[in-house]
Amino acid sequence: MQALTRRSMVAGAAMLAMAFAADPAWSQEAPAKPVTIEFFGLASHNWPLVIERFQADYPTITVHFTKFGTDELKQALRVGASSGKLPDAWWNWGGSLASPYNRAGHALKLTPELLAALGVEANVTPAALDITRDGADLYGIPNKIGPFGFVYKKALFDKYGLQPPQSFADLEKVAETLKANGVTPFSIGGKFSWMTMRFFDFFLEHYAGPEGHDALLDMAESWESEPVTQSFAKLKDWADKGYFPDGFLTVDPATNMPLLYNDQAAMVFDTPSLETARILREGKSPADYGTFPLPTDRTPKRVPGSPSQIQVNAKASDDVRKAALLFASYAVRPEIAPVTAQAVGFPSATKGILPAEDLPIQRQWSQWTQSEIGFYRLTDQGLPQDVVAAYFEAQDSVLLDLMSPEEAAAQVQEAIERSKSRASN
Repeated sequence: MQALTRRSMVAGAAMLAMAFAADPAWSQEAPAKPVTIEFFGLASHNWPLVIERFQADYPTITVHFTKFGTDELKQALRVGASSGKLPDAWWNWGGSLASPYNRAGHALKLTPELLAALGVEANVTPAALDITRDGADLYGIPNKIGPFGFVYKKALFDKYGLQPPQSFADLEKVAETLKANGVTPFSIGGKFSWMTMRFFDFFLEHYAGPEGHDALLDMAESWESEPVTQSFAKLKDWADKGYFPDGFLTVDPATNMPLLYNDQAAMVFDTPSLETARILREGKSPADYGTFPLPTDRTPKRVPGSPSQIQVNAKASDDVRKAALLFASYAVRPEIAPVTAQAVGFPSATKGILPAEDLPIQRQWSQWTQSEIGFYRLTDQGLPQDVVAAYFEAQDSVLLDLMSPEEAAAQVQEAIERSKSRASN
């Protein structure tokens, strides 16, 4: 493939947008000649449900889907970007997990004209578009916003007379009661660090508050601060009290649910798509589980929010790029969004889409996130990835007694200063 300059990529995107704007009806039409697009996504999202419907409606387009696990997809995208062999479209997270592809010119920048021509602005909620933006710009079409909360085993809460906690202190009392009765409060797989990180982020929202938390992720405030050291200390405190399973730092995140199934643990900290991706697929009933938002003791009430988006290769040929954009925008159409959500989980980024009542966890979260609950960024999406690596090392070192909370905070701040220095040079 002939290499494209940044100027030619920008010009190509502009011409494509003009073509859409000149003929909006094109977005509903299949290409005249056969086109194949390569698409990377998560295996747990069951993309074939969407692809089957898309190929039936657009028979001249073939979607070749390659599925990955979470960390394998991250690696595949990094390798594809460095080797010049990214697929034509790919599913991605947001924040700093997506920004390298955006800022290096790999992901197509979506102009307002292009979004309007594709029907995206009419179909997708403003909140979903906002949380997916990289700065002021959009480089992907969001199909889902993944909030994170606690999912719990109802039978265990009932057995010990527990209610969903309304405050941070209430949550600790629940954990103490469970542990005293031989039940691990939280099932967690810490092998890749990001599942453990969710608890640190929760503590940081609690101790720093929304403004302070955002300032830390924006690197506008020093991490050598009391809220950060309190959060590292609380993470170590919960681990020492046995709130997490023994040896959890070596446990694969994909294996955390059996402890709930077997009544050995009571809660997981995850997205509501767990309901379809794990509970239903593994032959369990969603009716056996409840959910509650994070009791941060803060206003506004916020939970971690991870945007889910489809990005298109800016360097693909025109016909492939058009077909990839059609696929990405197809997934968020109101008549298709229920199929997309069935595949990747709720809450949907498409306006007015709620799951059926037989998906109580996802339905509850869809209602919450369309009303009173807002979002904060996860650390591994809010900080540059070189800083995230230093954070993960610091986090796990605290848990292994290799660092104090103060030393961990200092290590993250040092990584931030190095990152800022590289960016300014």
